Amino acid sequence: MSYARILKDQEGRPSGYRECDGEVCWMPQRQSYDREFRPVKIDTATMEVLDHDFIKDSRRVYRQGKLLRGVTPLGFRVLNGVYTGGPGGIWTPYGDAKVAHPEEFQVLDSGGVPEGAVFPQSYGQDGEFVYFFTGSTDTPRAIRVRGCNDPAAFRVLSWQYARDGEHVYYQGTVVKKADPESFIVLGQRYARDKKHLFLGDRLLEDGPEGFIIPEQDRQAESP
Repeated sequence: MSYARILKDQEGRPSGYRECDGEVCWMPQRQSYDREFRPVKIDTATMEVLDHDFIKDSRRVYRQGKLLRGVTPLGFRVLNGVYTGGPGGIWTPYGDAKVAHPEEFQVLDSGGVPEGAVFPQSYGQDGEFVYFFTGSTDTPRAIRVRGCNDPAAFRVLSWQYARDGEHVYYQGTVVKKADPESFIVLGQRYARDKKHLFLGDRLLEDGPEGFIIPEQDRQAESP
């Protein structure tokens, strides 16, 4: 009997799947002490490792070794560093994102963990709603961004900030009193419009004139 090898995705990153003598199972290394072991029925000739949690062949899609029933592998792919899926559904790192129209879903940034942060986060949209997911919550669902009435006009400005024609948003929440037309991201946490200075979604007392950005916040993040 051969040794089991860890299967890797197209980027060469190890997944939670292992193969031995043509048999595939889910057994992530970080949980191997729990003896978590799930055999996966899969065609190795058409098998594709998508990322750590997802694997598919020409007929099936699995997440963490569990078959996603009713989900077609056609069009199922890694969308960015947070979202994975296709017409049959969209998933975050924690589970089903509960996107209303997965067949229309598109990501609005590269996703992942911003520099200096701990949790992954990302914006996305379908034809009806804009979504935001942050790993700082314990729910797999991507929240619907309230206040956005025109998803087509929604634009991501940084990892945290976004805007449309009516509002500015910070991590999916409307920034009160922010003017979207004049809004500028100054750094990792600071932003301003023509009248106000903001720290996250909080309005600061000092106006934008004469404000010096702290050194650690001067480099604006790119989504």
